[in-house]
Amino acid sequence: MSSLCISSDFFDFYDYLNNKSSPIRYDRQLSRCRQRGVALKFLRALGIKTIDIQPVSQYIESDGPLVVYTDIRGHSGNGKRIETVAEARFLHENCIASKLLTLDELLTMKFIQIGKRRYTLYFKKSKEDHPLNVGTLVDIKRAPDEYNRVIGLPIFSIDYISHNNDVLATDFNEVECLERYKMDNYISAEETVTEIIDALIAYNKVNVKEN
Repeated sequence: MSSLCISSDFFDFYDYLNNKSSPIRYDRQLSRCRQRGVALKFLRALGIKTIDIQPVSQYIESDGPLVVYTDIRGHSGNGKRIETVAEARFLHENCIASKLLTLDELLTMKFIQIGKRRYTLYFKKSKEDHPLNVGTLVDIKRAPDEYNRVIGLPIFSIDYISHNNDVLATDFNEVECLERYKMDNYISAEETVTEIIDALIAYNKVNVKEN
């Protein structure tokens, strides 16, 4: 395993392997990610179906309830509120929002790519769960290894919901906290660092740290 210098604004389970003297650098900055609306537009350009997001001001009362994104860079359930259209216009007029959609079988999914490794996590929600709660992890499946050269990121994730017999992306995370989803049960810290380095090389994104 080669060494890796990790520059980040959050902590993950493999960060104890961070080698500040390594010439290979992984910039993992949540604060620099695309805004949610821009991120979903990027996915649509790749042919991935997504939920519709628009400014709160464009909704009428019958469109509610809404999921209002109070933090346009928030992920994993953060920076979101459920409000009526009237509440959203009064409290968060300048925010973007999407309609609160009913889920098929209360099932949500998260696709996580780590280097060439591809995992899909399945979460089941009960009727008593808060609508924005991710639910309980009920299954995880690993697909055959393959780099995603179109997206070209060492680690990323895409959140999906099942609605009206269709699968819609709700979020695109350009960086991901793997520890939050206990991915250390499926890939070791050493393997994660190796996957990151190999992906940076495969995508011609080796950032050499300046001395």
